[in-house]
Amino acid sequence: MDELDQLKKQWQKNQNFIRIDQPEIKTMLHKSSSSIVKWIFIISLIELSLGIILSFIVPTSDKEVLFFLQFLDYASQLIFYIGIGYFIYHFFKSYASISNTNSTKILLNSILLSRKHVENYIKFNIYFLIFEFFMSFIQLLIDRLDLNNQWGYNFFMTIVFAVLFTLITLIFISIFKFYYKIVYRRLLKKLNKNYEELSKLEEEKI
Repeated sequence: MDELDQLKKQWQKNQNFIRIDQPEIKTMLHKSSSSIVKWIFIISLIELSLGIILSFIVPTSDKEVLFFLQFLDYASQLIFYIGIGYFIYHFFKSYASISNTNSTKILLNSILLSRKHVENYIKFNIYFLIFEFFMSFIQLLIDRLDLNNQWGYNFFMTIVFAVLFTLITLIFISIFKFYYKIVYRRLLKKLNKNYEELSKLEEEKI
């Protein structure tokens, strides 16, 4: 629990409990926001590291892949790592901005930017996951279809694979969303709370 939340609970229990002034509250919110963005940065780095490690551990298929699909796979991997690098850079930039400023206005803007980048980071990962499943579906379909058979057989196999891959994709997306909800949404909720508290303090000052 945050230091400010603990103080609020104490105030509610005991009206005579020592109260702190606005500058001290702002300092607490500043410290809390910096810690949250730092954790977002650290977690994204861990995720990237795990992704790179898994790419070396997971065995690649020996089957011949169409040049077009192979090109798309390499291009998507390149885009993915560039995208992740972009978000990690902005997470670090937000952390540095929040840590090195004493201005409430800059702090509020940095919190808004951090929230926006986290939301886009989550969307980027989910869209990439959907694309990867689609590419796997196309490759598996090409491997399994038998051009010597009648079109009815191929049509049936296409429907079966499409249904199976749709179900598997939905399951994995649900797992990823649950993970992001537990990790990032929780951090964002705290960050939003800090933003609201800081906004109220700014309004009171005016």
